[in-house]
Amino acid sequence: MKKTKAQLKGQLDKEMEHIQFTNHQQVLNHVYPTTWKQKLLKLWNKEIYIPLVPISVVLVLFMVVMGYPAIKSIEQRPDEGASDSIKHVDGSGYFYWESNQRGGEKR
Repeated sequence: MKKTKAQLKGQLDKEMEHIQFTNHQQVLNHVYPTTWKQKLLKLWNKEIYIPLVPISVVLVLFMVVMGYPAIKSIEQRPDEGASDSIKHVDGSGYFYWESNQRGGEKR
């Protein structure tokens, strides 16, 4: 086993002897940033993962919280027949609030 590894390593070294890597320092600076500019570039190069389910839940909760006052105000409106002042009156094909029609008659 060791003999095969040594033989393969020797063959690989022989085939790769003409290839030289010259950017040692550039790779080290990218992997281990030391200045604030290098750190910013490393941060900029990261992939951002945004999970869909939690973002959707937050969006739905936000919409429910913002819509609650509007729904509550609709539920708190009195019934049509609850008071004399909010009855509808049909006049000439138009519907009026009874209080508005009475106010018009008083003028």
